[in-house]
Amino acid sequence: MKKKKLSRIIMENIVTAVAGAFIILLGLTFIFVCLYVKNRTTDLISYRLEDLYTYVISTGESDRVSDMAILQESIDECFEEDGKGFVHNPAMTEYLKDTVRGHLMYSEINVISPEGIIMASSVPGNVGFDMHSTEVSEEILKGIEESNEIYMMQDFIKSPMDGSVMKYGGARLPKYGGFVLGGQNPEEFGGAKEWYFYSRIPFSRIGKVGYFLLIDKDNEIICSPAEKYNGEKPDIHVNLEELAGSGKIAKDTVYGVSSYVGAIADGDDIIVAVYPVREAWEAGNASMVVLLVNYAIVFAIIFLLIHRLTKKHVVKGVISLDNSLSKITEGDLEEKADFRDSIEFDKLSGGINYMVDSLKGLIKEAGERIDKELAVAALIQTSFLPREFPPFPDREEFELYACMVTAKEVGGDFYDFFLIDDDHLALVVADVSGKGIPAAMFMVMAKDKLRHSVEKHGNDVAKAVSEVNNELCRENDEMMFVTVWLGVVNLTTGHVDYVNAGHEYPAICSGKEGFKLYKDVHGPYVAAFSGTKFTAGSFELAPGDILFQYTDGITEATNADEKLFREERMIEALNKDITASVEDIDAAVRSSVAEFVKDAPQFDDMTTLVFRYKG
Repeated sequence: MKKKKLSRIIMENIVTAVAGAFIILLGLTFIFVCLYVKNRTTDLISYRLEDLYTYVISTGESDRVSDMAILQESIDECFEEDGKGFVHNPAMTEYLKDTVRGHLMYSEINVISPEGIIMASSVPGNVGFDMHSTEVSEEILKGIEESNEIYMMQDFIKSPMDGSVMKYGGARLPKYGGFVLGGQNPEEFGGAKEWYFYSRIPFSRIGKVGYFLLIDKDNEIICSPAEKYNGEKPDIHVNLEELAGSGKIAKDTVYGVSSYVGAIADGDDIIVAVYPVREAWEAGNASMVVLLVNYAIVFAIIFLLIHRLTKKHVVKGVISLDNSLSKITEGDLEEKADFRDSIEFDKLSGGINYMVDSLKGLIKEAGERIDKELAVAALIQTSFLPREFPPFPDREEFELYACMVTAKEVGGDFYDFFLIDDDHLALVVADVSGKGIPAAMFMVMAKDKLRHSVEKHGNDVAKAVSEVNNELCRENDEMMFVTVWLGVVNLTTGHVDYVNAGHEYPAICSGKEGFKLYKDVHGPYVAAFSGTKFTAGSFELAPGDILFQYTDGITEATNADEKLFREERMIEALNKDITASVEDIDAAVRSSVAEFVKDAPQFDDMTTLVFRYKG
């Protein structure tokens, strides 16, 4: 039987129907796209404005609760260490004042006795005030007493102590038996809220290129993407106050770009959303939804006309090839397409089979090439880390061992150690966010900058880490970050200056007491925010003391039952033999992790560093 071209069989029967349907389809598509884009744009701008405002408010409340929890814990620790009589000590008053001047979101802090009397305060005039003496203060005290965790007021009130406007929060002090009460004034609240806008607006987008502006009561921009328009008058011609009150959007030319504009008021400030008209019309989802709906209607009509021809000459072949393609897409590359009732399907079957054969060859070739490249990448990454142990065989003041095992061929953990001079040794353990090649590349850059900065600043570790943070922020378009523990050891005295930038607590073995977690001074991640000031801490190592630092791949190693290894098991492994060599101590921890996880896959890089100070 002579094969015929499929186009000749069906072309004459469908041309007339398709032409008419296509004209109707174009008209309907244009109408639906106009309506859909407008409604979608309005909903998108309104949603993003509300989302930004809700984020700022919720984050502020969350930080108030978090800071109160920190305050509760720190004050209770004071009483645990110094006794209840410490509430009368002037040092308590100075501590409260210093805390208010620090990073907490509170304008005043008061310590209340179990009987309801303010015993210590950052505001000296509050001392001696009886919380039962006014209805308002008694209600506040009752709220704290009845709260299981942290008590927070949502509204500002007049302070019963001095009449100032405050928003209060408080918590119980279990060690003392009393309470802590923190007050936030409107200026502090407004400043915190404005800071949250500053931290959010530069990185927030509407669609791909839409953005937000924060405009103050003097009609000046106080926050914009990358601070581009800060301090300028906005190039917007619509009345923003009326727009914010209407809940609608307007169309305007903003900085030379035709845009949709929406606004929401926040006190005297106005949050403005700017969304380019061009992007709104280029939104693929809106166009595709409208097109698909119209095409479905038109082709439902066309289907009645071409049903018989399609079923006879097309459907059978399509089903056959579809079954073959389904098997191929599911991974069966041995499947062969074999439908040859027409010239077109004969060529298509041959083309599919040729494509699959070519794909099999490409997959094999690509797999081999990727394996080779990853192996080379792993060797390159490993070469950046010190690998010879003992690293300084002529130095008798210490023993040192470190090890990194990546979850993938390459990873984001790293360690480093080097002599700054004859008397100071730098120790570094860090963990880059993410895994794989991106984390490895960021790791190389972070490690190099840390080493140069420490060599430059010596034991001024806070300044060294702050400088690296600013450099990484300038070169961090992918918004990656790294946790860092950096310590500089004085090999003569055993004094250690360190910075903990969001990293794990180290474990320290002092004398015969065994290893314990050292709750050191914590700071934010490196490369998270430009301009961050890091705080240094210090501790002393006596001859024989051991420092163990690690990444969360150790403590968060997970077994088949989804249970974590955690710090307790790590400490237990470390204390099996504290007299062993530093390499054997490290091996004991890794052996314990392997025994715990068994056959479960490794999800994160695992890095350890063991340092024994011999004096």
